Amino acid sequence: MNTMNTQDKIWILDLSDRCDRCAAQAYVKIIGHSGELLFCSHHYSKIIDNAVGYDKIMKFAVDIIDEREKLSENKLIGSEN
Repeated sequence: MNTMNTQDKIWILDLSDRCDRCAAQAYVKIIGHSGELLFCSHHYSKIIDNAVGYDKIMKFAVDIIDEREKLSENKLIGSEN
């Protein structure tokens, strides 16, 4: 089995990247035709789970950087202590 440690990953988003909706830490960056959008996990899920929101995001997006797995890894690291 090939496993990758958290330290081996290169994250694009950091603590200074904030959600455009609520200013929480952004875990998703959408690079679009006319700019960029940043979302926390909650607001990205809220948009993507809505058919109209999903359609609009997919029409806008050129690339989506989704780093929501950081949340799961942070929970696992916290449970080891």
